[in-house]
Amino acid sequence: MRARLLCAGTLALVAMVVAGFAGPWAAPLDSLVHFRAHLGVALLVLALALLALRRRKSAAAGGLGAALALAFSLPWLLPASQAPGNGPVYSLLQMNLLYRSTDMAAALQRIGEAQPDVITVQEITPQWRARLAPLDAAYPHQLHCEDADGFSGDSAIYSRRPFVEDAPTLCDSENSLAMARIDFNGVGVTVISHHQLWPWPAGQWSRFGRLRETLASLPAPLLAAGDFNAAPWSALLAAYAETTGARVLPGVGPTWLTEALPMEWGRWIGLPLNNLLASPEIAPAGIRRLAATGSDHLPVLLTFRLQPPGPPADEVRMVDARR
Repeated sequence: MRARLLCAGTLALVAMVVAGFAGPWAAPLDSLVHFRAHLGVALLVLALALLALRRRKSAAAGGLGAALALAFSLPWLLPASQAPGNGPVYSLLQMNLLYRSTDMAAALQRIGEAQPDVITVQEITPQWRARLAPLDAAYPHQLHCEDADGFSGDSAIYSRRPFVEDAPTLCDSENSLAMARIDFNGVGVTVISHHQLWPWPAGQWSRFGRLRETLASLPAPLLAAGDFNAAPWSALLAAYAETTGARVLPGVGPTWLTEALPMEWGRWIGLPLNNLLASPEIAPAGIRRLAATGSDHLPVLLTFRLQPPGPPADEVRMVDARR
């Protein structure tokens, strides 16, 4: 009986892994992929257990399912290699503060330790805004988008560097998105702070649909950070990347864990819900998760350089033809 249950459970998990690859065409199936890494580990354990019980066919199915799940998730979670480069290095700190957090001092401490050029935050309530007031002198350039998701000031941007003169900012409170063009030593960069809804059956894809036209119109260079409530390998993040002309940066790792467990466990067993997207002009120099604060999300610090984009594809083809 025990072996039969293990076989049935293994086949069910394999079916979930396979079904997740149809996420681009079915939002309910894309909801499965956020757990792809966890499913891979579970299937690996089940495959070993079935092998010990001499259920070789079921063990093989579980092993193949585990290999498929981990092959399409681990590369996103492992530290990414960063290309060497020259020029100034800038930094952006991404934080979901947790609107009901009772420990606000830790967030201020992380900001003080990291000293980032830009901070993108979500779930910033009036209480949080008052607590972060000491940052006003160091980060005089701010954009607060109020009343998003029912939480006043849900998405915001703090910047040491000035906003590009005469460039419009954007506060889409309905969809919890804040956008500003920030001047990095004469180069204007579109910076986005975004808070997505939960996956299906919640309105994650509906929110993206409402934002698609806006996202497609934003100028490069572009750097988007936020709590996307989605894994970096999901169809949702792929759609964001295609729409903005950016790429989802690998190497962030798990960032969210339920408040019922110690948050530091989140960097090992959590879900990778806080993500970064960057256009080709943004060259990552390093990505790391900082120590936990009073939130259920770990802060993420990105360091980067600005570089000119590569030549257009047509120009590359012409050069190759001449060779």
